[in-house]
Amino acid sequence: MTDTAAASVLPNTFIYLLGMPGTGKYTVSQIIAAKAGFRIVDNHLINNPVFTVVRIDGKTALPRGIWDYTAEIGRVVFDCIRTLSPPHFSFVLTNALYEDDPQDHAWFAQIAGLAADRGALFVPVRMVLSDTEEHRRRVTDPQREQRMKETDPAAPERYAQRSVLSPNHPHLLTLDVTNLDAAETAEKILSHATALHPAAGAKSG
Repeated sequence: MTDTAAASVLPNTFIYLLGMPGTGKYTVSQIIAAKAGFRIVDNHLINNPVFTVVRIDGKTALPRGIWDYTAEIGRVVFDCIRTLSPPHFSFVLTNALYEDDPQDHAWFAQIAGLAADRGALFVPVRMVLSDTEEHRRRVTDPQREQRMKETDPAAPERYAQRSVLSPNHPHLLTLDVTNLDAAETAEKILSHATALHPAAGAKSG
């Protein structure tokens, strides 16, 4: 869990970044953490303990059943947030979740439930790319290999057949990030969350 020394300017808030691999979720989460004092719980924090012992490269398909193990790790992390994390802590989470996968809907519901258990503001954000070549440029960035991320140049064509999960939630924000850099994306997300946050509203009222 990436830490930050500053207290969050949006206490007890969950920002949940959803997008295809290579969209820039982790980079955006780092900026949100640095600017607003969030803790990062990205999908590779949960996945990489398992990926370390089974992953071949960023292109070969992962073994069947791997997600059962990562789900166990996720449950431990989420239970820790639920029971041990101070109530003012805020989190930015990342995932590649798909509209056509019932398990992804269940995973989203688990995170939404975790936020509800803490009485937190929950802000889901869909980050989408509308240009295949821009997606390819991002997904093949050599820095992704360091965090055991997918780097297959054929990935954009595969993902073009699917849609990022679009939950029915009143706080949902969808951003086409094709022509946005990470800083611009983070700023739009933080502005959206600030407008929804009770404490921010009290300050402006």
